[in-house]
Amino acid sequence: MNYKHFSISKITEFLFVALVVVLFPAIHLHGQDTMPKLNTFSLSGQFHVRGEFRDGAFRPLESGEKPAGLISDRIRLTLDYSYNNKLELKITPQSVGVWGQSPLVQGAENSGSQFSLFETWVKLSLNSNWNTQIGRQVISLDDERMFGALDWAQGGRAHDAIAFNFAKNKYEFRAFASYNQNYKALYSNNLSNPAGNLYSTQDATPYKWMQTIWTKLPINEHNKVTLLVSNLGFQNAASKSDSTKTYFQQTMGANYFYNNSKVNANISAYYQVNDNSIVTATSAYLLAGYIGYTVNNQWYLGLGADYVSGNKIGQTQTKNQSFNPYFGTNHKFYGAMDYYFAGNGHRGAGLSDNYLKIAYKMKPELGFSLAIHQFFSPNTIVNNTTEYNTNLGQEFDLGFSYKINKFASMTGGYSAYATTPSINYLKNTPNGNDLQHWAWLSLNITPTFFETKY
Repeated sequence: MNYKHFSISKITEFLFVALVVVLFPAIHLHGQDTMPKLNTFSLSGQFHVRGEFRDGAFRPLESGEKPAGLISDRIRLTLDYSYNNKLELKITPQSVGVWGQSPLVQGAENSGSQFSLFETWVKLSLNSNWNTQIGRQVISLDDERMFGALDWAQGGRAHDAIAFNFAKNKYEFRAFASYNQNYKALYSNNLSNPAGNLYSTQDATPYKWMQTIWTKLPINEHNKVTLLVSNLGFQNAASKSDSTKTYFQQTMGANYFYNNSKVNANISAYYQVNDNSIVTATSAYLLAGYIGYTVNNQWYLGLGADYVSGNKIGQTQTKNQSFNPYFGTNHKFYGAMDYYFAGNGHRGAGLSDNYLKIAYKMKPELGFSLAIHQFFSPNTIVNNTTEYNTNLGQEFDLGFSYKINKFASMTGGYSAYATTPSINYLKNTPNGNDLQHWAWLSLNITPTFFETKY
C-alpha cells in the first residue's frame, strides 16, 4: 500500500468511516455507566502557519541578491485510539504547503494540495513491560541530537519502522529496525514487481537499512545515563542494472544528564565509523556539553559548547572525518538560521560552537529568549595558496513566545549572522554581505475536537 499520498476526498472518506466505526459503540453504550470503559478515542488537530523574511537564512546572500519572503502552513488531524492498555492506534494525516502554490480552483486531482500521512502506527502490548510499535512513527531520543522529530520543519520527520520498547522502574530500552524500498524511482512504481531490490534515495528515505538500540540507565532521582548504537545501510542505485552494494556505517554514543529544581546539565559523546552514504571510509566524532541555571521564576541562563569533527578543507585526506548528525533536530543546537547541518552544507569542515542562552519570562503567558553563538572551524581552511581564518562568525537569535489561550500560541523571532570570509568560502558565496538577517512569526492552534471513553 502506498500510504505516502492521499487525495483530500480519500482522506475525508477515511475519517468519516473511522468516526462511524469508533463512535457507534460509544453512542450505543451511552447511559450504560456500569459497563467497564475499556476504549478511548480522541480527535485533535493542528493549524500551524509561519511567515518568514529570509535575508540570509541557510547561507549568506551576496551583494545584489534579493531576500526571500514566504508563508507556509501545516494542517494535521490526529486520530488516537486505545483499548485497555493493550492496543494503541495513531493516524495523523497532514497537509504542508506554501501560500500560493495551489491554484485558486483545484483540479480533479487536487494538484498542489495533497495530504500525506505524517504518522500511522499501531502499538501492541506484549506484557506489562514490553510493547511493539509498527508503522510510520516519530523517533525522538534524548535531547534530539541524533534522532529528533524535527518539529520546526513544517513536514516534521517520521520513519517507517518497527520498534520494541521496554520500561520498568525508570529503566528503558528501545530498539528500532527498518528496511526500505523505493519502487517509484527504478521499477515504475510497480508494487507487484517480481524481481530486483536495488534502492534509490530519490525523493525517498536516505537509508535502506536502519537498526538502532537505545537505553536509559537511571542512577538516582537527578542523574541518568543513556547509550545509543545505530547502524545505517546506504544504497543509491541509478538504474535497475546498477550493481551498487550496500554500505554500512555505525554511530555509537553516550549521554549524561543531570537535573534538579535549579540546575540542568548534560554531556554527550558520539563516534562514527565505516562507510558513509558517498562510500567514504569514516572516522568522526561529536562532543558536547551544556549547563543551565534557573535564577528565579523569571530568569534562566545557559552555557554550552559543541565540537563536531570535520575535514581539512583544501587538503587531501585518506579518511572522512566529518561527523553527520543524520536525524538530529539541528535547528535546536547550531543557530536558528540553519547554517550548519541543516539547509545546505559547509563542505564538511566540522564545527566548534560556543554559545550563551538567556531566557526571561515576563509573565506566565509571555517569554523572551536570546542565544549568542560563536562559530569556529576545528580544521584549517585552504583554497590554493589562501588560508582562511578559522573564525566562522557570530549569530544572535532573539525570540518570543505568547500563549493566547488553551489551544493557541504565537512565537516569533529575529536573527542576525555576522559573516567572515571563511564562512563565505565554505558556503560558496564569496561576495556575501557582512551581516545577514532572518525574521519569522508563527501561529500555532491545537484544538481537541472530541474525546470519549466507552
